[in-house]
Amino acid sequence: MRLAKTLSLAAVAGLSLSACTASRYQISDALQRYGLSENKASCAAEFLRGHLTTGQVDRLARAARDYDTGGSPTFGDLVRVAGSLRDNQTTLQVAGAALACGLAADIRIPGL
Repeated sequence: MRLAKTLSLAAVAGLSLSACTASRYQISDALQRYGLSENKASCAAEFLRGHLTTGQVDRLARAARDYDTGGSPTFGDLVRVAGSLRDNQTTLQVAGAALACGLAADIRIPGL
């Protein structure tokens, strides 16, 4: 009886936590709406899946929509947008995705 209660509680906790984590598809769709190609968005979404909450993805998407690139947005622009959120976790994960997906070349380094 006690084991069944423990397992039930663990299952409910797991489902609750998974509902807070953004899915690969939510992330990919948000990145494509931002203007990234399907391939770039897919790679980044695979990296970011499980690392960002749905709230973090929503905040990033809203900030990205308001960011004027003056042209076609790059992944570097997205890293700058993430940095403007004042959420170190989001910035770190987006920058990590850029490195993991070979998209770091899009990131301009000030002064260079």
